[in-house]
Amino acid sequence: MQKLLILALLPFISSEMFSQVNIYDASTLPKALVENAHSVKREEIINFEVKDIDLATLSVHRVYTVLDGEGSDVLYFIKNSDGFTKLDDAEIKVFDAYGKEMNRYKMKEMKSIATGDGLVVDGKVYYFQVAAPSYPLTVEYNYKVKFKGTLNYPDYRIQAPEQSIEHSKYTVTIPANLDLKYNAQHISLKPEETASGKYKTYLWEVKNLPAIPYEEGCANYESSYPAILLSPQKFSMDGYEGDLSSWEKFGEWYNVLSKGASNLPETTKNYLKDLVKDARNDKEKITILYHYLQNNCRYVSIQLGIGGFKTFDAAFVDSKKYGDCKALTTYMQAMLEAVGISSYPALVNAEYNQMPVNPAFPHNSFSHVILCVPQNKDTTWLECTSKATQAGILGSFTENRNALLITPQGGKLVATPKSNASENTFHLTTKVTLNEDASGETESMLESKGEYKEEIIEYVLNEKKDDQKEYLVKRLGFAQPDQFDLTTDKTDNCAKTSFKLAIEKVPEFSAGSKMFLNPRIYKLWSGKLPDDEKRTLAFYFPFPFVKTDTTIYQLPENFTIEHLPVSKEQKFKFGTFSTKYNYDEKTNAITSVAYLELKENVIPAENFAEARKFFSDVIKEFTEKIVVKRK
Repeated sequence: MQKLLILALLPFISSEMFSQVNIYDASTLPKALVENAHSVKREEIINFEVKDIDLATLSVHRVYTVLDGEGSDVLYFIKNSDGFTKLDDAEIKVFDAYGKEMNRYKMKEMKSIATGDGLVVDGKVYYFQVAAPSYPLTVEYNYKVKFKGTLNYPDYRIQAPEQSIEHSKYTVTIPANLDLKYNAQHISLKPEETASGKYKTYLWEVKNLPAIPYEEGCANYESSYPAILLSPQKFSMDGYEGDLSSWEKFGEWYNVLSKGASNLPETTKNYLKDLVKDARNDKEKITILYHYLQNNCRYVSIQLGIGGFKTFDAAFVDSKKYGDCKALTTYMQAMLEAVGISSYPALVNAEYNQMPVNPAFPHNSFSHVILCVPQNKDTTWLECTSKATQAGILGSFTENRNALLITPQGGKLVATPKSNASENTFHLTTKVTLNEDASGETESMLESKGEYKEEIIEYVLNEKKDDQKEYLVKRLGFAQPDQFDLTTDKTDNCAKTSFKLAIEKVPEFSAGSKMFLNPRIYKLWSGKLPDDEKRTLAFYFPFPFVKTDTTIYQLPENFTIEHLPVSKEQKFKFGTFSTKYNYDEKTNAITSVAYLELKENVIPAENFAEARKFFSDVIKEFTEKIVVKRK
């Protein structure tokens, strides 16, 4: 309705009026920018001025018109302020559909939350949500940030999905002796470059960009939409000058920051040597020390870079028994060094849907640190923040990336391992004793590895009984049990969970003397992929996997089979699904076996339609019914 109102007014706006457009009035929006958009960036003026190797200022002016509730994400203002990036001033103005100012908010009226827990420089997060009594409305943001440290130049994020752009420009002014690098992604846009005295200026500008469709399940926003990535050639953080002209030089800077951080007390070194004295090889030593880290230290959730890159030393973690990703990695490195094993920290961009960093464009895209332990025949990677991960397994959080290995010779970009389906397995076997009144008792055994093992540890192991029950019902899709009993057992690479349920009604439904049973008690797959007919971006599953389900229905003595679904197998380039059904007349039991494998977790856009049909068929198969009847 709101968009129709805007479109209806457009023909009455003359071309002369557009020469002096009131960007706060929603009716002045060009028709082409309203189509397929939930918000319009009407005006954006960003000025980033580098004053010296460690000083810079950023001033931002943005005006958005929000067309409907689905564009309300731009009504949230969130900015970090700490010892390196200080929010110096901020103001928000809100206008109604006709461009009349309704409200104005100063920085002092915004809410703030303190950050820091003793490991980082204390700071604040300022946030404010603009209320929207109706749509369309327009909001203007003006703010200024002071930088004391210049490792992270603010990238030019041009466009978000389902948002059109009327006018946007980004200007960088920088001393010529420092200069910068830039890299365009998902857009062909070069800057206008000028020089004046000791300074260079770069100007990027765009006008009238139509809205881009949102594609669910794509790589993260930063990797998927138009942007100009900016990076310094030379920089300074926390008093340490560095060079980002190459990965090697960036690693040299990190080495300087970490110098001397791996020192441990002699008593700890002697204890660690004694701890591994019976190990037969380095691999066993690594596993023993990794378990020691997991069992004795806790992770404090601090993102890399919030409190500076400089790690707390190993002696700190040894004493306090906690640390962030940098500190725990340094501690693990120091423990290995104490028993004669060399290892190197590796910077990586974390989260399952991250694209690998561009090898040709040195840029600080990193958010996490892991540890790499090179060996003669193999390399062991360690996620030092996890209490559940097996030594040598990274998981979807950091696998299949380009990590910056910090070696004594500087930085070296290397590929992290890529997991395969056989490392993430979910094997469920359930026996259902069906009673004549349609009630039943189930006994299940679940064996899980990899990502599924970590999920079981997080949601089941050592949790309260009600939480365990909620996991089985909501996350695994079991029927709500009347009675429930569960036990778990964890080994280094596998978690075993057994549980018994008493269920009042096992069949999906009954009719007369017949019961209609689902093929399985557990839904092997329930997630429907999005309806994207013209997809252009790859689709990301969290990880590749193998899931199997074996369900045995033990029928009542006076019941027999009437109908079994047909066994089937279907494949596509990246997956396999198969089912088998069997009735054993001698034991009066039905066995249903299902197998689902996803070989790759990143599905190219050209294969997405095939993948969508494949998983839709998996869901559809569960609607088939096993029919049993009274003899």
